[in-house]
Amino acid sequence: MLLVGIYRARNAVRVREIVQPALDEGWTVAWWALDEVVDDLAGITAGCGPGAKLPLVNEIVREKGRSEWLVVSDDDLVFDRGDVVELVSFCERAGLDLAQPARTDPFVDHGITRARKLSVARRTSFVEIGPVFAVGPGWRERITPFPEERGMGWGLELEWHELHREGCALGIVDAVRVRHEADRGEDYDYRAEAHRVHTELEERGFGSWQDVQLTLAIWRPWQGSPAWARARVAR
Repeated sequence: MLLVGIYRARNAVRVREIVQPALDEGWTVAWWALDEVVDDLAGITAGCGPGAKLPLVNEIVREKGRSEWLVVSDDDLVFDRGDVVELVSFCERAGLDLAQPARTDPFVDHGITRARKLSVARRTSFVEIGPVFAVGPGWRERITPFPEERGMGWGLELEWHELHREGCALGIVDAVRVRHEADRGEDYDYRAEAHRVHTELEERGFGSWQDVQLTLAIWRPWQGSPAWARARVAR
C-alpha cells in the first residue's frame, strides 16, 4: 500500500494523524513538502518545493514504484470516522476500484459526497479529486499517472466518470468519513479553475455536475457484503 500527499508546514499536526495508521500497518508513506520539511515528518518527506498537486504526486509515485493500492491525500483534513487503512479495507470488501470517504463538512461542493445514514458504501458514477481518494490495482494503469495538465486536479472527475462508463467501479465509503478543514483554493485562484471546468462540462454535453453524479447502489449495514460485489464474483 502507498499513501502519498502534499503538505504545508502549518498542517503538520493533521498530517501526522493522517499517516500514523498507515505507518502502523507497514504501508509505504511518502509526502511532498511545499514550503519546508517538518522535522518529525522528514522520514516520510520525498521532496520539498512549490508545485501543483498532480505533477508532484506523479513524481512521488514514480519514485516509490508500484503498489497494490494508492491513496492520495490532502493535508488539511480530519477523519471523523475511520482512517486511510479502513478506507482501503472497505474498498476491497466492496470491490471498488476508485473511491473516496464520505464528507461531513458543513459545506461541500458536491452533494453526492455528503455522508449518508444507513449506508456502508455506495456505488456511484462520481468520485471527487479530494481531499482523499483511493485507487485499486485493477484500474491503476488507466488512472495513473495523473494528467499533469490538470494541475491541482480540477475536472479530473470528468475523466473518472468516463472510466465508470467503461466498467471501473467508483464509490463513496460512508463507513469512513472526513472533514475538509480549509477553504477551497486558499493557495491558488480556484475561480479560474471552476470556470474552466464548467466550460468542460458543457463541452461534454452535461448541463451541470448533477448529470454525472448518480448513486447506483447502496451497501446497507445489515448486508454482509454489497450486492454488486457478489455479482462481480458470480461472473
